[in-house]
Formats: sequence, C-alpha cells, structure tokens
Amino acid sequence: MKNKEQVFPAFLLVYHLLFAVLAWQYNLQNPSDAYRYWHFTGDWFSYFNVGTDFIKFFNYPFSKILQLPFWAGFVIHSLVGYYAILELYRWALKYISPKKKWSKYLLMLVFLLPNLHFWTSIIGKEPLVFLATTWIITKCSENKYFSLKFALGSLLLILIRPHVAMFLLMAILLTTVWDSKKWNWKKSGLVIGGVLVVSGLYLMTMQLLNRNPFDLAYILERNKASLIAFKRAGSYVPMIDYNWFERILALNFRPLFETPFSWFSVILSVENLIVLMILMGAVGVYIKNFRKVKLNNFAKIAWFFFIISSLFFIQRYSCLGIFVRTKIMYLPFLLIAALQIITQIKSPPRDKA
Repeated sequence: MKNKEQVFPAFLLVYHLLFAVLAWQYNLQNPSDAYRYWHFTGDWFSYFNVGTDFIKFFNYPFSKILQLPFWAGFVIHSLVGYYAILELYRWALKYISPKKKWSKYLLMLVFLLPNLHFWTSIIGKEPLVFLATTWIITKCSENKYFSLKFALGSLLLILIRPHVAMFLLMAILLTTVWDSKKWNWKKSGLVIGGVLVVSGLYLMTMQLLNRNPFDLAYILERNKASLIAFKRAGSYVPMIDYNWFERILALNFRPLFETPFSWFSVILSVENLIVLMILMGAVGVYIKNFRKVKLNNFAKIAWFFFIISSLFFIQRYSCLGIFVRTKIMYLPFLLIAALQIITQIKSPPRDKA
C-alpha cells in the first residue's frame, strides 16, 4: 500500500523537474529576471534586504561560493518548488480524504496543472513564496500558530513579498472574525495585533514602492498609470476598460481560447477551463447544499485570500504573462478548498436490482 502511495509523488518529481528544463531553455531564449537573480556582484549580506535582494541573498552560496552554473539554479529552485507542492499535496490528501477514485484522480489532476510547476521551477521569488504560503495556510488551518513552519513561512513571505503577506494576514483575520462565535480578551488581542501587523506591512509595501502611504489619490493615480504602462507588453489586456468583475475574470481565467494561437495559450486555456469548471462545480454544490456543506478555516482563508489578492492585483496588472505568474500564489489553495466542498456531498446509494 505504501509503495502505491509513493508512485504519484515520485512521478510528480520527474514531472516537475521537466519543467525546470523547460524553464531553463525558455530563459536562455527569452532572458528574464532569472538571469540577474543568478549573475550579480557584491557581498553576501549586502543582499539581506526585503524584496528582490533576498532572492540574491538566497542564491549567493550557490552562485558565488560554489559557482554553480546557471542551469543548476533552476534545479535548486525547482526542488524548493517541488517540496512545497509535495507538502501541499500530502496535506490535501488528509484534508480532503478522497474515498472515491474520481476524487483521487481529480486531486492528482489539480497537482499536475502545468502553470504552477513552470513558475515554481524558475530562479525567482515564486518557489520560495509558494513554500511560504503553503506553510502559513496549512499550519494556520491546524491552529499551529507557534510552529516552526508557520514562523519560517511568515518570515520568508514578509522578506520576499510583504504585500502578499499583508493579503494573507487580512484573510486570516477575516476568518478569525467570521469563526469567532464567542469573543474574549485573547481573540480581541489577536485581532488587534493582526491589524497592527497589517498596518506595518502596508507601510513597508508603500516604502518599497516609494509611495506616500497616506496619499490615496496619488496611489490610485499610479495604479492607473501601471495599467496603461503594460500596453507595451505583447500580451496586454485592456483592464482599464473593464469593470471590476471582468478584471477578476481576466486575471484568474485568461487566456481562454481567445488569444492568437500558440501552444502556450492552448495549454493555459485548457488549464483555465479545468480550474473554472472545478470552481463553478464547488459553487454549485455549495449553493445547492449550503446547509450541509461546512466551510472550515482552510476554505475560508483560501476564499478570502483569493478575493483580497484579486481585488488588489487587478488595480496594478494588465498583462497575461503577469496574470499566469501571479495567481499561483493563491489559486492552488482555492482549488483544494473547492475539491473538499465537492467531495463533502455523498453520492446517493444505488438501487439494488
């Protein structure tokens, strides 16, 4: 039995490393941030800063001390990404506890969707960010706020992407408020402390962006300018002309067979169609059985994280290339929550002949 349980993780490793090769070859032909994350000068601890510099700090021992080649960086980051995906898969198996074959295969399908594997195999922020969010969300769902993984995940996310840490903490706070039937001093203190940390993360994000955190008019103006600036990108999406609902759909579910033909667009369109069908199925099941279906803390955090992140990102990004990279930070968790909702409803017993 244990041998069978190890087959999919082993296959997943081979599958994931193939994306490391693909990402390496793609970056050789289309130079990106991965190159400057691996080739840089300076002292090691001069890069111990918030944001992009921390990725250089992480890469320094491999790139500068060991002097490993460029392709090795993709293998290292890919292994970090694989570890995060495997952690989430094993946690999801326990969380969903699929009893039927179709539910097991559907869970496997979610973990084979290519977009997540590609972006967690690139030298960059994504592998570490996905590992951090996986640790934070899974441990938070288990109420293990003082665990080592929760602490390390929080530190990593704050150092690499403080704005994502802010979105996730907001989702956790909203879940705490929703879940708190009885208030006490301890919960009140946690919420107040959380609000203070969110405020600190907001100030940190504004400092990184060189923005006045209290000049909301200027912030909105710069957000609009950011949407327009993406017109120079090859996969520009006119988000500025869309309403908020259309923007959320574009961010999370495009391309959907409407872009000029390419193998990448077709693969991404198929993936987006699968994602859309799973989410619509979960919403349908929940509406039909809202008295039976229970949303636990993981599901609430996943849904809030999806909504909050989407509402912020649609104000800054208007490029398909950015969309597909951005949504891997929150969409896998929402898909797991959706599968758990779908599998909660038992199939009616068959009539015996």
